[in-house]
Amino acid sequence: MKYLALSLAVLAAGAATPAAAENWHPFSRSQNNVFMADVDSIVANGDITTVHVATAPRTGTPGDYSHSVETYEIQCATGKWRTAGVIEYGPDGAEADRYPEEGAAWEDVRPNTSPQFLNDIVCKGTRAQPPTWPNIKAFVDAGRN
Repeated sequence: MKYLALSLAVLAAGAATPAAAENWHPFSRSQNNVFMADVDSIVANGDITTVHVATAPRTGTPGDYSHSVETYEIQCATGKWRTAGVIEYGPDGAEADRYPEEGAAWEDVRPNTSPQFLNDIVCKGTRAQPPTWPNIKAFVDAGRN
């Protein structure tokens, strides 16, 4: 009986945890990288809104899912931004390392910069035209365009 109760508790805990949705919108490209904001990661907490931003190579070996995801914090009311850390992912797409950044200085959002594009996504609801990607693997598998 206690095994049944334990099994049910484990199943209930798993069912109560939603799968992390992702919705990657490209907002900038360089010769070597594409920069995408995960619009499903946008979370407002008081006057600070966070968003995850992936930097993924535009070229590479098929099946190499290396990329990084940086967390940006934006103050929509003041037009300020800062980073809160980066997670690096290896070729297999698994987390390889974390670089937290606590207490970074707030910077002004300047015109025609990545922080301005992110500010528009986070604060104004701007979205990329398709294609968008459900995850970085899908982006890589589709040819990195």
